[in-house]
Amino acid sequence: MKILWINNISDTEIWRTTQLELTGALRRKGHNVILVMAKNIGEKKSKDENIIYIPTTSTYLSSGLLFGLIVFCYFPFFIWKKKPDVIIIDENSVWLPFALTFKLFNIPIIIDIRSLPIKEKYLISFDIPLYLSKYMIDGLTTITPELEEILRKKYNLKDKKIGIWPSGVSTEMFIRSDKEENIDYKTDPNKFVIIHHGSHGGLRGIENLIKSIGELDKSLRKKTDLLLVGVPKAKMIEYSELCKKIGVTEQVKIFSKVEYKKIPSFIKSANVGIIPLDPNHEWWKVSVPLKTLEYLGMGKPIIATSIPFHQRLFKKGECGILIDSDSPKALSDAINFMYQNREKLDEMGRIGKEIVKSCYTWDCIACDVEKFLKDILVDKSNETVT
Repeated sequence: MKILWINNISDTEIWRTTQLELTGALRRKGHNVILVMAKNIGEKKSKDENIIYIPTTSTYLSSGLLFGLIVFCYFPFFIWKKKPDVIIIDENSVWLPFALTFKLFNIPIIIDIRSLPIKEKYLISFDIPLYLSKYMIDGLTTITPELEEILRKKYNLKDKKIGIWPSGVSTEMFIRSDKEENIDYKTDPNKFVIIHHGSHGGLRGIENLIKSIGELDKSLRKKTDLLLVGVPKAKMIEYSELCKKIGVTEQVKIFSKVEYKKIPSFIKSANVGIIPLDPNHEWWKVSVPLKTLEYLGMGKPIIATSIPFHQRLFKKGECGILIDSDSPKALSDAINFMYQNREKLDEMGRIGKEIVKSCYTWDCIACDVEKFLKDILVDKSNETVT
């Protein structure tokens, strides 16, 4: 298949690995995938025959507008020349009206939805493509069954085909990782090390996680290190002040944003990975945290709050402990449980690694996407014949 995939994201956003990894996996399966990504105006990029970079700005509204105008003006010509079999558009990349001319080529258009907006100012740019999807697109892809259900009900997409593909794990970077990157932390073999890495925006439970260290009894607290990796400067100050306030400065190690290739070394240094998301928040009910799979892919057991995706993981095997609340007390109890059951951690990690290898490598995910796209092409072919 020739696939054109349009995304208004930058390859410098180190936590946004999904598109790069999945397109790589699809190419390994023999498909020709052209990935469209954003770059800042004036930014230099090395040539890559598989990636088209569109210049854009750093402001949300103007970025989307500029990106959309370039898509509208340039890509009809590109499609006419390259003749892709299918076009995938990320829901945050371009308002669907900008892609209206794509319909002239009778090529299936897929919209990919990875999340729900949590800020009111993003609702219009999210809603318009979804309401138009009923009339303009041939199918959708999304990340969980829960988000599929919301899309069908809210936007009246009951008759549309929706494929589900979650986040995945890079086999080379995590599952088979044997490279040691230099990191600003040396493991104390006498410490019980817990790690959280990734984004540190709101609703991620980091404050409660820090407070949970203060909830531990003094003996365990002295034996515990919490690594917070990838923290923005403003949050570093906020977290440091919170640590001082509750007296856990020595136990909480805060690291600024690091190169993505260093993440496996941080995970390797830990005993347990933790994902303290609020299980009652709608955003997390429809999400697949990438860090969860990365911890498990490296054989680390997890402390995870009971969002639907984590529930599905634990049905496949006991790969850690699942908790119903992200409160400091619930988190500290879970840390205590994992410490008291240290002899079971390796087995939990082994089970988690097997789950990831069987279901959540990017090559596994690529198989699901490939099957869905082939179904869409068959439907389009039958429609044309009819």
